[in-house]
Amino acid sequence: MLRSLATVAASLGGLALLVWFMVVLLDLKHLQSGFTLPTP
Repeated sequence: MLRSLATVAASLGGLALLVWFMVVLLDLKHLQSGFTLPTP
């Protein structure tokens, strides 16, 4: 029970880290193209 819980927590943490990494990469790409605010 505890082991499966730890596995779930680890996979969730890895997934969150991956998503955060992707967001950071996209942000960097967006910032490199200039500091223009998106028009609504």
